[in-house]
Parts: sequence; C-alpha cells; structure tokens
Amino acid sequence: MKKIIITQRLSINDKTREKRDSIDIKLINLLLKVDLYPVPIPNLFHLLEKKRFNKFMNTINPCGVILTGGENFGVNKSRDKLEKKLLEHFTSRRKPILGICRGAQMLAKFFGIKLIKVKNHVRVYHKTILASKDKLFPKSINSFHNYGINKCPENFITTVLNQDNTIEAFKHKKFKWEGWMWHPERDKIFSPQSLKRIQKIFS
Repeated sequence: MKKIIITQRLSINDKTREKRDSIDIKLINLLLKVDLYPVPIPNLFHLLEKKRFNKFMNTINPCGVILTGGENFGVNKSRDKLEKKLLEHFTSRRKPILGICRGAQMLAKFFGIKLIKVKNHVRVYHKTILASKDKLFPKSINSFHNYGINKCPENFITTVLNQDNTIEAFKHKKFKWEGWMWHPERDKIFSPQSLKRIQKIFS
C-alpha cells in the first residue's frame, strides 16, 4: 500500500467559528483511482519539533507528498509554515513531490521564484502548450488562480505553458518534483493523462 501525505486548507464553521482542516473529497477519489492512499496532515504539525515530526513521517513512511490547492498565501499561516517544513523534509530525502495550483506556487516560492498577478485564470479552461519533450499532459486544463509564475526555478524545466506565456507546469531535471497550476480533481471526468502522470511521479 502506497501512502501519500496531502496538505489541507482551513475552513471555518460560520455558526460556531470552529476551525477545521479540510480536503476536497474529489482529490481523495482521484488518488484512490491510482492506488495511492492519502494521509491528510494537520496544519498544526508545523509546531512539532524535528524529532517528533520525523518520527511521524517514519511511522507513516509515505512515498511522497502532494501540496494541494485552495487559499491564498497568508490566509492560513500554519499551512504556509507546514508546507515549507514538508518541502524541506521531502527535498532533503529526494522523495516525490507534486504541487497543485497553490502547491505549485509554494514549490516555486520555495526555490526562489516570485509570484505574479495574472488575469483570466479563474474558472476558465486553457489549451495547453507543451514546452518540452514530455507530452504526457492534458490537451486542456482548468484554471482557478489569481497568481502565477513566469520564470522556472533553477534546475527545473517548463513542461506546459499558457498562451500568455505564464507557466502551467514545471518539473525538476533530476528528481520527481513537479508543479501543476491546474486542479486535476476538479475535472468532471479525470484526465487520463493526469492520472498516468501521478502514477509516474509516485511510482
């Protein structure tokens, strides 16, 4: 059984003001389709000291991590800190990483890239422009973000571009670290290319 760590967004109950970590069940369903067993990690785990954090990771023994979408940076500072901690952990161990939308932005920021404000990237579909020899990507992708990137991190290559030349996907030259600016779980029918690619990353 391949287990995978996935991050969560913050939701607040309007009546009780109770704060909850949450994840889109469609993403859970997508991962089960490719025989990955998701382990949602609490955002407050950013407070764990290194020894306890590593003990948790060793107990779970995940094959990699997915930094999920949703929320702008700064909305949930615990999540911001946790995802940075996760990137430090998984990059140091050269384990697979997939950043989805916000997760791709976090991956880019972690490697020194500044985000830019973008237009016409919310609730729309874009045709993909393949920018590398790697062709295993959907022909069109959804878009739900106000910020993007126009420069690839060092030691990464751009794999998919938008028509406005912003980067829709990038991957590391050597390790299985990728960022996608779309949400594969939000497609009405999961893209076969996205499913195969997730399998490839976490194989």
